[in-house]
Formats: sequence, structure tokens, C-alpha cells
Amino acid sequence: MTQMIKFALVGVTGFAVDVSIFTLLSLGLSLQIEWARAIAFLIAAFTTWVGNRHFTFDTASANKPVLECQKSLISAGFAGAINIGVFKGVALYSDDILFVYFAFICGVLAGMVLNYLLSAFWVFKTARI
Repeated sequence: MTQMIKFALVGVTGFAVDVSIFTLLSLGLSLQIEWARAIAFLIAAFTTWVGNRHFTFDTASANKPVLECQKSLISAGFAGAINIGVFKGVALYSDDILFVYFAFICGVLAGMVLNYLLSAFWVFKTARI
């Protein structure tokens, strides 16, 4: 299985964790949505770091897992910002309600590509592409 496919599978898992934790905190526990979103994002980002570390890039024997985790959280933050920026930029082109899904997909793909590149060349720098 290629590294990019593994990365995407871990991302899908992270997305499921993100949505589940957000729903539990915001709807189940009535936490303010900003706090629920922040907590869910951190848990999902940690989940994807673990998945990518052991499945995608297989660097479980790395000497500095805490630094690697910090880099992964920073990478996820940058990728999230690009995701939202591309989404907003593309969404401006049409008022059609269905177009927003196209914008959503563009944002997710842009964020995923950036996150993959940062992961491969910075977070898990011993990885091969």
C-alpha cells in the first residue's frame, strides 16, 4: 500500500475521531462549541500522529516522540488553516448550495497534501516517499 493511501486512511480515522469527540462534547455534554472543537481537534491530531507514526511512516523507534508529536500538531494546524482558506476562497465563486461541497473537498485535499508533505519532510523526516 502506498504511503499516501496509508496517510489518507489515517486521516479518515482522525476525521471520525474529530467528529465523534466534537459531537460527544458539544451535544452530549453541552460544552461550548469552541471548546468542543478545540478539544476534538487536539485529540484527532494526536490520533493521526499515532496512526501515521506506526502505520504510514513506521517510525515507532524514533528517539524523540514528544518532539515528533509537537511537529505533527503544528503541521495539522497549518494544514487546517490552508483547508479553511481554500474552502472559503473556492466557496466565494458560487452561491449554489451544492458548490459548497466542491469547496469543502478542495479544502480537504489542499490541507491533506500540505499535511502529507510536512509529515514526510519534517515531522517524520526519516520517511521515504
